[in-house]
Amino acid sequence: MHSLESVPESVQRSIVFGILLYFTLIVYAEIANEPLAGFAADIVFAFVAITVGVLLFTRATDRLSPLSAGGLCLLVGGIAQLIAVFTGELLLHAVASMAVFVGIGLYILAVWLET
Repeated sequence: MHSLESVPESVQRSIVFGILLYFTLIVYAEIANEPLAGFAADIVFAFVAITVGVLLFTRATDRLSPLSAGGLCLLVGGIAQLIAVFTGELLLHAVASMAVFVGIGLYILAVWLET
């Protein structure tokens, strides 16, 4: 897990910015009833999931570790979300949500096992 500490601060800030942008777009889309903001939020969600997934997967020292599996789940979830945004396929939205949920759970498990 120590390899995650070597992630450049600019990358960490970009991820935090992406997460904040996602939630801002979601809130705006709901309040203003603006479908374009919801569309943008879905795209931001996909790119954040892909970025964090690649980061976790490449930083994992063991390919069978929860950290590696979590990164892979986030990567798959982000790609599924991006495809779902452009195809409108509801099943892909569900797959993306589940993959991201599992990826976050595996990341939490990896952090918990490390401490």
